[in-house]
Amino acid sequence: MKEIKIIVSLIGIAFLLNCSGSDDGEGTPSGVTPDPASLVFPSENATCTSGTFISSTESEIDFEWNTAKNAVSYIVNITDLKTNTTSKVSSRETTVKIKLLQDNSYTWSVTAIGSGDAETSTSPVWEFYSPAEGVVNYAPFPAEISTPKNLDVLTGLSKTIEWIGADEDNDITSYDVFLGTTNPPVDVLGNTTSTTIASRSLTAATTYYIQIVTNDAFGNKTKSAVTAFSTP
Repeated sequence: MKEIKIIVSLIGIAFLLNCSGSDDGEGTPSGVTPDPASLVFPSENATCTSGTFISSTESEIDFEWNTAKNAVSYIVNITDLKTNTTSKVSSRETTVKIKLLQDNSYTWSVTAIGSGDAETSTSPVWEFYSPAEGVVNYAPFPAEISTPKNLDVLTGLSKTIEWIGADEDNDITSYDVFLGTTNPPVDVLGNTTSTTIASRSLTAATTYYIQIVTNDAFGNKTKSAVTAFSTP
């Protein structure tokens, strides 16, 4: 009888140890895709006036976002809209200070990373402007070409080009539209105060490029990203 009791006791202890070993605590679940982060600051389509000027060319800006469920760390993605280059900054907190050039437009987003390396999600992309010290007028945001979409293939040999323009000072005066077969395009399609313009007759089976320069009342000019499309 004693031998039977000892065996039963050992089985019970093994069961308890096995159960306790399966409980990892209240940490982030492994292999679960995190929710997208919710951006807070810099605000969307706004001038970041709360940055700290640290030199004649650079400012230090506080980036902030809300906690993403199931995230263990974050990557802040910042794209310089003048050079179209992207830099990345890692953080385990929901705030980070980043040095940026003054008098420049940027986009930013946050990638939330889960406990599994492949488990990530990315927030919406916001655009903002980093002003220069003492600036009283701001350059326009780069125009966002909405039609045609990048890498679209047209169904005909003409197209109405559409875009979205924005300026912190609301003093945009006109847009210069460039359309051609080189990247970036150098052929002027036209100058307009509208945010649409019809293309000329295009050549079949050809790749074209569009770029828009936004002009404001103080002589500031901002180039959009280049959009490519093809004709049938």
